[in-house]
Amino acid sequence: MSLTIRKKKTKTTLQDRLREYTGNIVHLTHNDLDAAGSDAVVRMKYGDDILTFFSSVGKFDWFLGQIASYNGKDKTLIISDLGYQKDIEDKVRKVNAAGWKIQWFDHHRWTSEEETTIRQYAASLTVDTSRCATGVLAAELKPDAPFALDIARVVCDYDLWKHEDKRSGVLGIVTSGGINLKLVRDKFVRGIIVDEEIEKIYEKIEREKNACMKKSIRRAKIYDGKYRTAIMPSYGYPSETAAEARKVLQTDIELLVFDNGKFSLRSKPDISHLIAKELHGGGHPNASGGNLSYGFKEKLLFKLFHKVSKQEEFLKVVDKY
Repeated sequence: MSLTIRKKKTKTTLQDRLREYTGNIVHLTHNDLDAAGSDAVVRMKYGDDILTFFSSVGKFDWFLGQIASYNGKDKTLIISDLGYQKDIEDKVRKVNAAGWKIQWFDHHRWTSEEETTIRQYAASLTVDTSRCATGVLAAELKPDAPFALDIARVVCDYDLWKHEDKRSGVLGIVTSGGINLKLVRDKFVRGIIVDEEIEKIYEKIEREKNACMKKSIRRAKIYDGKYRTAIMPSYGYPSETAAEARKVLQTDIELLVFDNGKFSLRSKPDISHLIAKELHGGGHPNASGGNLSYGFKEKLLFKLFHKVSKQEEFLKVVDKY
């Protein structure tokens, strides 16, 4: 009897993808609906021969480090929907030194000092807090393309918490957790915003979302201080859960914490980004994210008892503002 030895498949690394890529534009963006819209606009401008990396805020510096180790001569790195992070200029400098032409489009809050620092290494930097990142790119790259501007309006409706267009809520749910980003992006490029396929995915996710929201809100702890604050474990769909919690619990600030200590933060007062910045994160005045840096003990307590640790640490930061 003969034995068949199966070779273990090796996972394609980011370096492999860079090495095999024959085009000249790499797009590094976030991993949400705004990122899908941003990537769609970039492809409307430059075509489909683009290598895209969807990154969480926490892995942004890692991606830059990987890209910096690859020769970028005659290549362009477009960064979108990812803001300045403390000491990120070292990685940006290395990307520039590797030969990459850096074009950065963002809509998060930057200080003038941060902008000045990054402009030393980027060919261009566009920061516009009045729009979502898709809106920034549409205005800069495709200002005369009506459909690109339509996409931007729908995406900004969701990303900036306007919620005036029902389609934005559908797309926000469909792309939640970083799923279906390429599907939605490709539909945008083809001139589709919402179709039957998107609606079916939405209906399926909506049922799961409602269960996750109820589970989080049921375990919420309320603190009445300078602001009425809800702290709760997150089981997914943090943006939608925060919105629902605000209606049900009449809160000003909603902190949703994941099992690894990462968190999503929403606030009525324009302080969300300030709080997050002190807790290894950043974002917008009313919506941001960060990390409470859980160790083994905190992760175990979350898993066994759904306990959100380091609440006092968070509330001390809130009290500063």
